[in-house]
Amino acid sequence: MKTRPFIQLCKGIFVLVISIIAFSSCKKITDGTGTSGGTASDPDYLKNLLAYKKSAHQLYLGYLVADGNDPAEASSMLNVPDSVDIVVAFAGWDKTVSHWTTLQAKGTKILTCTFPGNDAYYDGSAKDTTTTQKTALSANSTYDHWAKAMYDKFITGMGWDGIDVDIETGTFGGDAPASNAKAVLQSVAKYFGPNALAGHLTKAGVKPIFIYDTDVDVAGGSLGYNTIYTPFKSNYTYVNFQSYVGGSRRWSGSKTTDLTPLLTAFDKTKLIVLTNGDEFKYPNGSEDTPGGDAKATKWLWDIAQWAKTNGTAGVGTYRMSRDYNHTPVFNSTRRAIQIMNPHL
Repeated sequence: MKTRPFIQLCKGIFVLVISIIAFSSCKKITDGTGTSGGTASDPDYLKNLLAYKKSAHQLYLGYLVADGNDPAEASSMLNVPDSVDIVVAFAGWDKTVSHWTTLQAKGTKILTCTFPGNDAYYDGSAKDTTTTQKTALSANSTYDHWAKAMYDKFITGMGWDGIDVDIETGTFGGDAPASNAKAVLQSVAKYFGPNALAGHLTKAGVKPIFIYDTDVDVAGGSLGYNTIYTPFKSNYTYVNFQSYVGGSRRWSGSKTTDLTPLLTAFDKTKLIVLTNGDEFKYPNGSEDTPGGDAKATKWLWDIAQWAKTNGTAGVGTYRMSRDYNHTPVFNSTRRAIQIMNPHL
């Protein structure tokens, strides 16, 4: 696909006439990669970009995976397309603080992703350094101390914007078994999300984002949506559903009509469905699965159209960072944003 600006703020004769009257040239938010973005040629670029970020629109979310399997530039926060709304740091992150603040200055939110089985500890655990009163793991365990530690590190300390809790069978264990998932999420909700307790704010003065990130589309069981989502849905800012059609996946769907049950399982105004960027090609053009790159890209564009049609919160890509390997860089991402927001 030929590259083009994804937001065109002069559209049609009417806007052109208004632009002439206002003695300004036709303004574009050219969706530049990172710092390029058209700012040098358009002094209103940042203003228009921030206005877009604050407007009612369908969101784009991408995971930056810093596991060393792609060029460092791929997971650099400086290179994220300007129109991406949320990035989630996974398996490490870009350590250059100025890259974070540059990205946030464009209205993009930065979140950390956590696997409770790896990271969480119950109050009084041997891993809990905040108390000398040690306890044993039980069905009544709480996770407030860990949730506060995550808030203190990523929100207060690093100035980031929220948390993504990965809710899968394999992401619980240790101090946080799946049977305690409800308690884990309730503790997180005290520090993150719409119901965070008073005073738990980001540096921007808003409550941190809390994403319920899952591949579980069944109602029952410890991780079923009727157990840990529906009764507590007001705690969550968004729901990321791993609707992968290639690579490692649990969801068994293969077409957009298979997504329909998600519209009732989760609030559609919170629902962000994902493609699997693990399937995108490597810098040398190789793929983990023959044809996987084309399949994952087409699926991203298909779910973007589905999101637009059904009025969901948006779409996203696990390992969006691997989209950097396309030409032009992040081409799949830009096109998905364009599909959802064609009027811009």
